[in-house]
Amino acid sequence: MNAGDADSRKQMPNKAFNKELDAYKEARAQGIQPAGTSMKKIQEAVKASETLGKAYDAGKMPPAKAINKKSAAVMKELGV
Repeated sequence: MNAGDADSRKQMPNKAFNKELDAYKEARAQGIQPAGTSMKKIQEAVKASETLGKAYDAGKMPPAKAINKKSAAVMKELGV
C-alpha cells in the first residue's frame, strides 16, 4: 500500500521551503538583501541590519557574518 500524498515525510521539505521563502520575503519587504535564500543567510542579514541600524545589502556590503559593532562603526565612518 502506498501512502501517496499523505506521506508526511514528503511534506516536510515543502514546509521548510515555504518557511524560508516567507522569511526571505519579509526581509526584502524591510529592504534587506540577504546573500541567499537559506534561513542561515536570511538570519545573518537580519542580524547585520540590526547591528548596522539600516538595511543590509549583500551586493554592496561585506559578508553579513563579518558585521559586528566594530565593523559597523567603521562602515558608518566610511559612509557605506
